[in-house]
Amino acid sequence: MRRWWSAGIAAVMLVSAAACGTVGGDGDDGGGKKSRAAAGEVTPPPGGWPQPVNGRVTEEMCDLLTDADYARYGHPQLPYESREISRQQPDRVVCLRTGGSTFEVALRPTVTTAELEYKETLRSHKERMLSDRRRMILVTDLVPGADASWFDYATLGDEDRTFLEYEIRVRRGRLLLAITMSVKREHEGQDPKTTLAGLAQRVLERLPGVGAQDAGQTATVVYELLGTGTAERVTYWDTESSEQVQRTGVRLPWRRKLSFDPQAAKTVPFTLNGWRKDPLAGVIRCRISVNGRVLIEDVNTMGANCIALYQD
Repeated sequence: MRRWWSAGIAAVMLVSAAACGTVGGDGDDGGGKKSRAAAGEVTPPPGGWPQPVNGRVTEEMCDLLTDADYARYGHPQLPYESREISRQQPDRVVCLRTGGSTFEVALRPTVTTAELEYKETLRSHKERMLSDRRRMILVTDLVPGADASWFDYATLGDEDRTFLEYEIRVRRGRLLLAITMSVKREHEGQDPKTTLAGLAQRVLERLPGVGAQDAGQTATVVYELLGTGTAERVTYWDTESSEQVQRTGVRLPWRRKLSFDPQAAKTVPFTLNGWRKDPLAGVIRCRISVNGRVLIEDVNTMGANCIALYQD
């Protein structure tokens, strides 16, 4: 859950700053002219908008969204509190502003891997919202130039009396964006959906061509059941749909190849189980292999059970 006390303090600071003309206000450059930021113009920093370096995201990419961008939509923000390349997920940078608003940029190795993560994020979002019995305002495909996008109340947000938190997720090729923003219920400025969609579109425009081409190979897992005859029941974890699949009356030998997200597979294990009720039908063997390397095998007369986490 977000730190709502922090959001409250941030709101007070923003009001004070706006009154002084320092955050999104009609600032004056000393000669009676409004500053470019105050007039809603957004200019790139010296050297241009930050881009990936050697195919990797950098902390400087937090500057792809500026204070002036938010102010232009009527939602001024306080400065960044932290910029960090995730240790668990080194292909993404997480940018946190004082007050709780966040901005993330991830560059996954392949388009398929990014698509798997995007689909899983949306699936888990819906599941969490239903579990918490929270209402949804889900909208999809709202960002021009993106392959896929969705907007809703934030997955980890809370229906606070004063603030609401919104979230947008975007995929273009193997590039992923995520933006969350805390908004006061009695807010001024443009609506959160228009604001977050507009901010995401700006980032895509500032990263022309980034993520269009694969930079590696999509990881694959192979499930195998070896033996003769028929398995009465086979169950396995489908890494592409993020669900447990069960099949009956499966003729052996049986094989299934799937793509998977290595980051997700470090916490959600591969599982494969094969069972039959006739102990005289011979042994049944299960095997799980990743990228050609065997992770685990098991053999038994009536049932074989394989379970393993992915390791680099």
